[in-house]
Amino acid sequence: MKKRRRLLILFVQAAVVWAVLGVAGTVGFLEYSAQPGFCNNCHNMEPYYQSWLNSSHNMVPCIECHYAPGIKAEAMGKVQAANQVVKYVTRTFEEKPWAEIEDAACTREGCHLEQRLGVVSFEWVRFDHAQHLGELRRGKDLRCTSCHSQIVQGEHLTVTPTTCNLCHFKDRPVGQPLGGCLGCHPSPPNLEYKGVPIDHQQIVRDLVSCSKCHSDVVVGDGMAEEQRCWTCHNLPERMEEFDNPTLIHEIHIAEHNVECQLCHTEIQHKVVALEETLELDCSGCHRGAHESQRALVAGSGGHGVEDTPSRMFLARVTCESCHALPGNIPGHEGVTVAGEATCLSCHGVEFAGILGGWQQELELRQEAVSDVVARVRRALGNRPAAHTDSLLLQAEENLELVRVGRGAHNVPYADGLLRAAAALAREAAVAGGADPRLASVNLGQPLEEGSCQSCHFGVDGGGEVFWEGRRFPHRRHTVNAGFDCQACHTPMDDHGGLTLTSTGTCDSCHHRSESPQSCGICHSGPVGDTLAFESRNFLHDPHLSMGFECNLCHQRPSMAVAGDTCLTCHELHHTPSTNCSFCHSAPPEGLLATEVGEFPHEPHAAMGFDCATCHSEPGAKANLEVCAGCHSLHHQVTTDCRLCHTEDPKGNHMPELAHVTACVSCHTAGDQAGLTEWSRNVCLVCHQENEEHSGGMECTLCHEIPPLPGGGGGRPQSTKSLALHLGPD
Repeated sequence: MKKRRRLLILFVQAAVVWAVLGVAGTVGFLEYSAQPGFCNNCHNMEPYYQSWLNSSHNMVPCIECHYAPGIKAEAMGKVQAANQVVKYVTRTFEEKPWAEIEDAACTREGCHLEQRLGVVSFEWVRFDHAQHLGELRRGKDLRCTSCHSQIVQGEHLTVTPTTCNLCHFKDRPVGQPLGGCLGCHPSPPNLEYKGVPIDHQQIVRDLVSCSKCHSDVVVGDGMAEEQRCWTCHNLPERMEEFDNPTLIHEIHIAEHNVECQLCHTEIQHKVVALEETLELDCSGCHRGAHESQRALVAGSGGHGVEDTPSRMFLARVTCESCHALPGNIPGHEGVTVAGEATCLSCHGVEFAGILGGWQQELELRQEAVSDVVARVRRALGNRPAAHTDSLLLQAEENLELVRVGRGAHNVPYADGLLRAAAALAREAAVAGGADPRLASVNLGQPLEEGSCQSCHFGVDGGGEVFWEGRRFPHRRHTVNAGFDCQACHTPMDDHGGLTLTSTGTCDSCHHRSESPQSCGICHSGPVGDTLAFESRNFLHDPHLSMGFECNLCHQRPSMAVAGDTCLTCHELHHTPSTNCSFCHSAPPEGLLATEVGEFPHEPHAAMGFDCATCHSEPGAKANLEVCAGCHSLHHQVTTDCRLCHTEDPKGNHMPELAHVTACVSCHTAGDQAGLTEWSRNVCLVCHQENEEHSGGMECTLCHEIPPLPGGGGGRPQSTKSLALHLGPD
């Protein structure tokens, strides 16, 4: 019993000792852990410890700022500190620790309580704490650490100017920061720049705007990008609140100390060196210089026409994509201009000429509509009608938008603006009691998306084209007559083809007998050039001067001229006294096929033969019997048969009968009577490929050929034997 009592006493004594030691150790540890040196035991805290050690707060213990006043806040701080120690020991800590400093810690008794209402100067900037902490600024509840944070490593609790810039410049017009320039810089110092004194005080007294000298002083826009949120958050339901800035700022600024720069991009506020400002921003003086071009590309800003963005705008093609060619404007350098070369670099050479067509056609249409608007305004005169004047003003603004904005930037929209301008002018004429016909203008069919004129706009206003020798004006067919392109051309899937097969397709409209058309619509009229017609020379001028109509020679439906049409008047002109060269300037060139062979004019004309020698009246056709007067003995062994017989006769004759049947057996005209024996010249008529064979020796020296009827020149032999000698030919 005594032994048990003794053990109990010892146990109680030991417990008391351990309790005392535990309490003393705990108190000692709590006191030790409250010292700044304890924080430095963790290596990831060393940068923060060094920045504190070198700061103006190095006499203030860490817990004075990191623990808010009160037992509860201090207890929570100790628990969090113990948690960090455990994480460090177990190696589960983060390299960058997170800490929140309550405003109460800064404004506690003996610290910055009086400073809240004070005004300080920081790098030439006047700052009033009361204005920033006493009320909401731009709807945000700022905290001490909103401006005093440690964004820059090594600078403990220093002022973060980027926070100031974010509030004062974000979403503000250029040159109009929150509070104005003098709100932060009420008394800018005087200074000297490269020997030139700058009296800021006098400039302020003279009420000169700061932007007169300091134009580019803000860099960045301070946007909050959604991807930055994922750095801290990974819950989709939280990301759904991204578009709720009020809630986000309340949680991140009012409830927690989250640095602005963790969410927002940086805005820099600085004075740009004077040399850099020489690179002038044209918009500083030339405001809206390209507004018309931008409006036209975007397809907006006109009157009486729906917004029609250009294809380039919808595809997000930048201005520089087309304006990429070097150019010069008087007084400027380094200007980039647009040209057809930039179009072809993307679209290919098949688009050559399209830009020029657009520009030319738009100029024509713009001029036509301008005349219409001007006519209506002159007709209305000075009539006091606000409504009509408003309509004409809208029409003129449409014209100005096309003129200044350059319609080629958006052809469909420019075309719509011109049509709307004409319609407004017509409406004004009707409202003002003027003749609405003053506003009449034919602009053809409206442009439609995907139509041929989306690219070929202006083809009806360009130069004329010629097809099958005829002049074809596109404008009369597309604009005036309203024909669709596919009336003559293949559809888009077979782009560029023609459905017209002959001029007969045109004749169905232009040469119809029930409604004769003027020939001059398509045919430019008589020309002074000599026309070749069936080996004759024809001049329109002398015939038209005698009053002849076109249909005297050109008959429907084909409008072709028959050769004997001329004989109606010229039947007796083929007389010996007539100068043949009046119509026939020269004998026909080459060989002409006749019934007895091919005839060359040149050698006969060179020997002085007159045309009438062969061509007799009344039709002046050649009389082949005349040839026999000179050529009756031309079928001789010494004559080259191919002078007349140039065509190979093998295609029209049976080779196996060629050597056993004389020509005269079938050709009985009599002019072959002179062919009485075989010769090399006769053989070469068929065997032209053997012209160089045997050096010009007579064929009968080696080949036995049946004699010609009525003549000699060879020993008879069978066809089979002959084939062995001569071959299959």
